[in-house]
Amino acid sequence: MSARPLLRLELPAQPASLKPLRDAVCAALSRAGVAPDLRDRLKLAIDEAAANVIRHAYADCPAGTFRIEVRAARGSLRFALRDHAPAVDPARVRPRDLSECRPGGLGINFIDETMDYWRLRPLRRGGNLLVMRKRIRGGTHGGTE
Repeated sequence: MSARPLLRLELPAQPASLKPLRDAVCAALSRAGVAPDLRDRLKLAIDEAAANVIRHAYADCPAGTFRIEVRAARGSLRFALRDHAPAVDPARVRPRDLSECRPGGLGINFIDETMDYWRLRPLRRGGNLLVMRKRIRGGTHGGTE
């Protein structure tokens, strides 16, 4: 996919990184002309993915980092979230059954609902890569899906 980069950012895997991440994603999507309602949903999906990296992949290890890259091409957005945490089994990462009545744990459900495609894979040299894609009607300007 030949794509123009909208954002490349590396942050510490700490909860305090989530606000700067949201701000940077929001600014990049605004510059790309993504409609506000979709921009907010995408921002929240990225926030949930990063929170999962911090909370689960690194288990709150303060020394970890993660990188986000956002690209736009041919009417779609591609989000890549890469960490250096221990490998995660992709089979264990799936939306939860919403009939379960318990707090939290809805990040993957939200990502699944928001994105057109997502895939998590462990990397051979360590870490994990989460790739998410969202089609944008009419390109990145003014479309809402």
